[in-house]
Amino acid sequence: MGDVILVTGASGMIGSRLVPALRARGDTVVTHSQTDGDISGRTPAVEGVRHVFHLAGKSFVPDSWIHPAEFYRVNVQGTVNILELCRREKASLTFISSYVYENPPTIPISESHPVKAFNPYSHSKILAEQVTSYYSTTFGIPVTIVRPFNIYGPGQAAHFLIPKLLEQAISDAPALIVEDSRPKRDYLFVDDLCSLLLRLMDAGKCGTYNAGSGYSISVADLAALVDEAAGASKPLISRENYRPGEVMDVVADISKAKNDVGWEPGISLKEGLRQTLLSFQRKEVAHGQQQ
Repeated sequence: MGDVILVTGASGMIGSRLVPALRARGDTVVTHSQTDGDISGRTPAVEGVRHVFHLAGKSFVPDSWIHPAEFYRVNVQGTVNILELCRREKASLTFISSYVYENPPTIPISESHPVKAFNPYSHSKILAEQVTSYYSTTFGIPVTIVRPFNIYGPGQAAHFLIPKLLEQAISDAPALIVEDSRPKRDYLFVDDLCSLLLRLMDAGKCGTYNAGSGYSISVADLAALVDEAAGASKPLISRENYRPGEVMDVVADISKAKNDVGWEPGISLKEGLRQTLLSFQRKEVAHGQQQ
């Protein structure tokens, strides 16, 4: 088997969209997911790899405060193992990072903005980025770091904001409830992220790239769009559970990706929410039929 593309974290939200997109182009794809073993325990035994999309990792920030060692083990040591595979196979790497930027005094946030750890998860990603950079300069591995902002879409874990809102919108819940309606975030549909990943690989681009929509929307306005997509008419209740040091507005500067590979998002937030809702409803129907 030669000229293989390896995708780790293939069963996650991004991987489950990226793998079919690669195969639809005719690429030979090998996948690695949790069911195949712990990525931090050993390097996947794959030969003939020319490129790796390293998506695997622990990502739910609240859990990083409870089990920080697990985040360092999986996100840092797992990345070292993948880099060792790249070194052995002379393969290039796309590494997915996030939540690394220091609280911005101005927006949008460019790739040159300083990084800072706000929690064990973000620290583990910063350390993993440093390891990829070291392997790149020391061992000559071509590395591309992609920093998505708030990715959403079909298959996102239920504990994230948009799936929570969707569940409330289509259920018998009398209202949409959020912890804090004020923060503004930059949301990007998962298929737009996959499009960027493919363009960067095809162009052989190395370096660091932001992935976002280029604008932000508040939790309150996001909830209203979810309510509209679901055809509901529910009030929004904010628990006003304000987190210390909360970053109130985040917008990605995506001009580098646009200039280097001609990429920009093609799916609006309304359309992305519609597709996510349809996927969510299909899953609910399938679950009901299995019971």
